[in-house]
Amino acid sequence: MKICVVAYKFGTEKEIGEHLGTYHYFIEKMRRLVLLGHEVYVIAPWLSFSNKGSKNVDGVKVLRYYPPFFNRPKLFFINKLLRILYISATQRQVLNLDRKLDLDVVYVWQARETGYAVAQIAYLLRAPFIFRQITAWRWHFERPMLDKKSQEKFAKTIYEKAKQVVFVSHAAAQEGLDMGLPPEKIAVIGVGIETDLFKPEDLEKKYDLLFIGRINFDEKGIGYLLEAMPEIIKSVPDVKLGIIGGGRESQRMLQLIEKLGIKNHVVLLGKQPLTELPRHLNQSKIFVMPSVWIEHFGQVTIEAMACGIPIVGTNIGGTPEISLDGQTGINVPPKDSKLLASAVIKLLGDDELRQRFGRAARQRVEENYTYEILVNKLLETVRNVQ
Repeated sequence: MKICVVAYKFGTEKEIGEHLGTYHYFIEKMRRLVLLGHEVYVIAPWLSFSNKGSKNVDGVKVLRYYPPFFNRPKLFFINKLLRILYISATQRQVLNLDRKLDLDVVYVWQARETGYAVAQIAYLLRAPFIFRQITAWRWHFERPMLDKKSQEKFAKTIYEKAKQVVFVSHAAAQEGLDMGLPPEKIAVIGVGIETDLFKPEDLEKKYDLLFIGRINFDEKGIGYLLEAMPEIIKSVPDVKLGIIGGGRESQRMLQLIEKLGIKNHVVLLGKQPLTELPRHLNQSKIFVMPSVWIEHFGQVTIEAMACGIPIVGTNIGGTPEISLDGQTGINVPPKDSKLLASAVIKLLGDDELRQRFGRAARQRVEENYTYEILVNKLLETVRNVQ
């Protein structure tokens, strides 16, 4: 099968760098398709002027072009011009490849402008167009934006022209239904994981709790976890929380830690490479994901589950589909530090329950979220629209 993947950027893990989670999954899935004997072509802009040539990445043929996609919120009119140039260049690349190779499918990875570019020329393509949606449109609509109308137009056009829209969870798919997407156009395919990398290991526990993610109060909910700590400390006086991640609100986090007087209970680990995450997870008793935004799929949650770590999460977005409340962990309402603390205290006080949840978490990943399972689901979706 000849598969064209259109993305707003693509490269090795080292080249992409800042998106360890989502892009590692994206790149790995392309590799798996190649290993199954498929021809995979990725159309993506230059990563930089020093990294602009087409290349082969582990058998994936990457066709790079100019201009790349830029988005600078304070430069609206420049953005508009760059967007037009980007969309036009993307369309030329896709049409040329389809005419040259007679593609079996054009699969657009996530980016709204990229999806819109392909949707506009879908009627000219011999191959069906599939759009992969990860984050929520609503999240973009609710943020302060100068081009909100453009985003709404992108969504409408993509949903109308795509043969299939692939969502990462049923919670994500509900947004599509709410926006008028017909149910027959919807496929749900989660995010995969490398179970040979993320696996249980018998390591000494350094942290009672571990948080991994962007330091962002309005999305990842790190503030609610920190505010839960004084209550947790009352029941578990020597509790340790490890925090992996960075972001623009790191200073705000440090100030809150100081204000709450929990400095001796928090270990700041900064940003860590993907290959180091399994070790940190296996050195932890509980993984906490206190998200308060529309977390359609928390990849780091399944990474923790694959390591056999029980989850304390929030019952919002796709998290309850991934980590089942009372089976692989405990889910609480978002923005509730008291209930978050209660869930943590319950698990820290019950070794047998933690072990049971951890075993069930690993089993759930093996049965639902391996690359093999999800790549086969994608291929089935492609065959259904041909």
